[in-house]
Amino acid sequence: MMARHDDWCRIYDSAPVTDIDTTTAYLKETSTDGGATWEYPRDSTGEHLRLDMTEALIADLTIGLREGVVVIQSPHPAGGLIRYTPIR
Repeated sequence: MMARHDDWCRIYDSAPVTDIDTTTAYLKETSTDGGATWEYPRDSTGEHLRLDMTEALIADLTIGLREGVVVIQSPHPAGGLIRYTPIR
């Protein structure tokens, strides 16, 4: 169990996770159909994004970044995708 904790901390404290500004506000949405539709929009933070990115990377899942928008293969049991769009 300690190895997972050590891996989690190492990933959380490394790029690309550390490239995320924790003070940035994001719109967080989810998709269960491969990104064709996005549902359940809610306010989120850069810290939440960093946590989701860390969990995805530790699970060897995909993360994509395009023009400030981050799409993560969800590490949560429901699966699907999570999209974080900066609120400007």
